[in-house]
Amino acid sequence: MQQRPTHRELTKKIADAKTALSNQEGLFADPSKAVSELMALNIGDTEEVWPLIQELLEEIDPSLYTGGRPPQKSYEKAIEGKELFAFSWDSQRLSRRMYLKFALKDKRFCYVSLHEDRPPSGKKNGGKP
Repeated sequence: MQQRPTHRELTKKIADAKTALSNQEGLFADPSKAVSELMALNIGDTEEVWPLIQELLEEIDPSLYTGGRPPQKSYEKAIEGKELFAFSWDSQRLSRRMYLKFALKDKRFCYVSLHEDRPPSGKKNGGKP
């Protein structure tokens, strides 16, 4: 039995995330956390984040998934119980290794986290050899 999420499931989640952002703005699971993360990326206006995430979603694919197997469920009140999908990759757009975690709720993109990747201590490149 294959572990969740499968390659096919991740491909669909990425596509659904792109569609959700093309149709409307996303929502923040924890706005105060988002503000501090965006400030660290020198993004002062939250209006800038949705087009940026659309660009970043173009850089990721299922092979870059670094989330739980099976996906963890959110404890954030706004998206409680929704599955979380996390990716780490070398972003050409931001010229650094990035980490993006999102959920989908009612066909809306839910920002959980976006920041420079912080691999577990003792590991480099997100734990990849």
